[in-house]
Amino acid sequence: RLPGLDVLWPAFPLIFGLAFVAQYFFGGRRDSGLVFVGVASALLGVFFFAFTLGRLEWRSMDHWWPVFVLIGGAAFLAQWLAHPSHTGLLVPAGMALLVGLVALPLTLGLASEAVVEQAAKLWPLVLILGGLALLASYLLRPRT
Repeated sequence: RLPGLDVLWPAFPLIFGLAFVAQYFFGGRRDSGLVFVGVASALLGVFFFAFTLGRLEWRSMDHWWPVFVLIGGAAFLAQWLAHPSHTGLLVPAGMALLVGLVALPLTLGLASEAVVEQAAKLWPLVLILGGLALLASYLLRPRT
């Protein structure tokens, strides 16, 4: 018996995401925004398949939320790879990947209590460093 739509629905964002990436490559590589949307959508589809196929449980989504941040970071990174001259994309990519990589072990309970306490004290530092990186990318960009 074939699985129903309750299991296969993540194929829709996955397929649409792959279609956006294909449109970018076959459309002359002009709109790197297609890469962002395509990668984000495809990764969301894969992530949701982990739930619908029973690998992860929906009730544990509160532990898995950092994956959404990681997906955003990966999408920004992919967009930058498609158009490396847009160095400003590295700032949100780096910030999202950093936040996601720090938050995921914390939400999954893989970090010790001391690490969690330290992260709780220092998280504003990430925002400050991100703001400084944004400011630096603005000040260092070439003027036209």
